Amino acid sequence: QFPSLDSWHRTALAPAIVETVTAKLGIIHPPSGASAIAFAADLYGIEHMGVFLLGVCVAITTAIIINNLSDKRQYPTNWPILRAINAMYNSSPNGK
Repeated sequence: QFPSLDSWHRTALAPAIVETVTAKLGIIHPPSGASAIAFAADLYGIEHMGVFLLGVCVAITTAIIINNLSDKRQYPTNWPILRAINAMYNSSPNGK
């Protein structure tokens, strides 16, 4: 909770921040903005976060299993965050 921000400001800032971060990471997922709005508007409390995260894990696991059953489809095809981490470690000042 941010008591200095009223509900309107939190509800406006939450999806803007979430979508900006996910765009920067290369993993745009519009329902994440809706989830941010729901939690920022106090529609759900922190006690609901575990159920929400469990649902996200089930959805991702199901997508990975179903899409990897076929040789023609692979999910995920790339991990932008891993490429960013590798680039960060490979660009060390020592030249290694």
